[in-house]
Amino acid sequence: MRDITVTRRVFTLDELSPTAQDRAYGLLHADAWDQIDSDMVSEYLAGKFAYMANGDHADDGYYGGGLNKDQLKDRYGVNIYWSVSYSQGDGASIDGVISRDNHPNLVWPDGIHTIRVKTSNQGNSIITDLYGIDDDGGEGAHVSDPKLFDAANSLVRDICDTLYQAAVAECECYTSREVIIDSLSADNARRFNDDGTYAPSDFWAAQ
Repeated sequence: MRDITVTRRVFTLDELSPTAQDRAYGLLHADAWDQIDSDMVSEYLAGKFAYMANGDHADDGYYGGGLNKDQLKDRYGVNIYWSVSYSQGDGASIDGVISRDNHPNLVWPDGIHTIRVKTSNQGNSIITDLYGIDDDGGEGAHVSDPKLFDAANSLVRDICDTLYQAAVAECECYTSREVIIDSLSADNARRFNDDGTYAPSDFWAAQ
């Protein structure tokens, strides 16, 4: 049996026409979104919450230093859920207990000491219980004042909005053009057909 060698011309991103470059970048960008490390984003958000709540790790240049979900729950009493896919279900929510004692840096409304919150099936944070402030400044009795519930909902909503915007920014950082191009330069850069589609991987070669 005679050996057969097949050759194919493949291109780097820079060698493509502008139209083909746009098509190639679209493929690379989609791949980058698929490859986002959700655990890293979750750790970033955990650290972000820690900084919002207590000012923890404010001087190390990275929010929280990378708390995993178990550490977040143990230290700060909450879980964080998030979704970034540019669809209707996107958002962030918290589930657990926040209080003036454990989260003093939050912008606490007057008259509220502790908020118990859970995540709904729709991904929203719902307040289940609200506690006032006793004479010594600690957690007081259960309250049901609609105005305090409105104020507590506003606080929780602001926390979740801030976390969601942080999640979006982090995902977009991982998928920025600069990051994608840097990764391509360090990997198999010669991988495209002349129209910007991927050539078969058998023909990819290191730059």
